[in-house]
Amino acid sequence: VLLCGLWYMSSALSSNTGKAILNQFRYPVTLTLVQFFFVASYCILFMSPIVRFSRFRRPSKEILKSTFYMGLFQVGGHMASSMAISRIPVSTTHTIKALSPLFTVAAYAMLFGVRYSAQTYISLLPLTLGVMLACTFDVSASNPVGLLCAFGSAIIFVSSNIFFKKIMPSGSSTSSHKLDKLNLLLYSSSMAFALMIPIWLFTDLPALMRAVDEPMHVPHPKTGHEAPHSLVYYFFMNGTVHYAQNIIAFVILSSVSPVTYSIASLIKRVAVICIAIVWFSQSVHPVQGFGIGMTFMGLWMYNRAKGDVERGENKVRREEAKREMMIP
Repeated sequence: VLLCGLWYMSSALSSNTGKAILNQFRYPVTLTLVQFFFVASYCILFMSPIVRFSRFRRPSKEILKSTFYMGLFQVGGHMASSMAISRIPVSTTHTIKALSPLFTVAAYAMLFGVRYSAQTYISLLPLTLGVMLACTFDVSASNPVGLLCAFGSAIIFVSSNIFFKKIMPSGSSTSSHKLDKLNLLLYSSSMAFALMIPIWLFTDLPALMRAVDEPMHVPHPKTGHEAPHSLVYYFFMNGTVHYAQNIIAFVILSSVSPVTYSIASLIKRVAVICIAIVWFSQSVHPVQGFGIGMTFMGLWMYNRAKGDVERGENKVRREEAKREMMIP
């Protein structure tokens, strides 16, 4: 519960500081590149001899291969999300991404042959509908490309969660090719950073060179906080909380199933919206309040069906262990 609370708070701060940056500094590729840089830098700091939360694992062929795919997932998901936000409202993008639990259940059912009970499927309906109502109740379909990018981002992140679960160590155990959480985050964020550089050189760098003389300052919202902050401050805060969001997400994902993680992400999305409402002093529509209530009702229903979800996914892992000649 404490980890989830910290995850929700860091995600909310990451979203709000990112919004503050993009309100003035309209270069989402640069923001994503800087976020990956901060995550990798903090991983190196916490593995340094001064802190030594973990020891650096030397790269191997297996490590580079698995984290390369993870980097591709991260770049693809973030880029698709940025493209969606640039074409359709942020609320619409979040609404579509809130469908991730349905995508996760569908992926396990179609790809791995997992069969869930009717109670599991029914419990996902109020969760998904509740978050959709909490995010927005006016979904615009005016831009098909933006909608496709939002769907693509949700599917990519669901796929990455399943992939992370396959290569992430459970508890404190590691193997020759499985990494602890800090090394896994270091390699994946470094791979994503390296893969983002050519995209940044092609997209944002020319625009930044043309706008080099523009003032680098982010105005704060007219309501709420009164004191403005510099762009450097926002980048530092955003990079720091983005690292916290990622490492906490890895800890949670290593301890629960992908479907449970998706449900936690749904609740996180509601928490981010609620904190953003307070941060920017926004009014709450009654439909949004009703959606938040439906989400918690769906969470209670899902908790009752959680055992069925865990049994189905454990069966997949046992089958994979048999194929790899491993003792379950």
